[in-house]
Amino acid sequence: VLLGALLPTLAQSDPYVRVDVGDKVPTFSVRMTDGSTMESADLEGKVVWVCLWASWCPSCRKEFGWFADSAEFAALLESEDFIFLPIAREENIATVGAWLRKKGYPYISGEDPDRAIFELFAEQEIPRNILVGRDGVITLHSTAYSRKSLTAVVEMASEMLKN
Repeated sequence: VLLGALLPTLAQSDPYVRVDVGDKVPTFSVRMTDGSTMESADLEGKVVWVCLWASWCPSCRKEFGWFADSAEFAALLESEDFIFLPIAREENIATVGAWLRKKGYPYISGEDPDRAIFELFAEQEIPRNILVGRDGVITLHSTAYSRKSLTAVVEMASEMLKN
């Protein structure tokens, strides 16, 4: 019920979006805070939550607090078919890794110091949450921090994992 009520809100026009619902995820490669590199091709066959964020962004900080406190989000992380892929805009590995450790968040994040990856998805505004299906097609693209919209993304991801 909540998801159905929120989809029209989440689907509102975003003048800054470059790829949107129905588009394939752009090709990219991102260096992660654990030293690995994630390629967009590595996402195939998985349900993927791309979170474009920055540690200096107040709304992004709130969002990461929500991720840490949400039992439903934690349940998604338990699935082998789910990938949480935060990518920090205009930040490097050292800064992002230090912030995540300081806050005690167990996530790894990608770096995007020159906005190259971010600009594949949008022109501006963070946080951005993009949900990608197993087929590599974007099923949801939302911006701004909202507990209701994050809950709706979790619900949609949970449904996608059942299929």
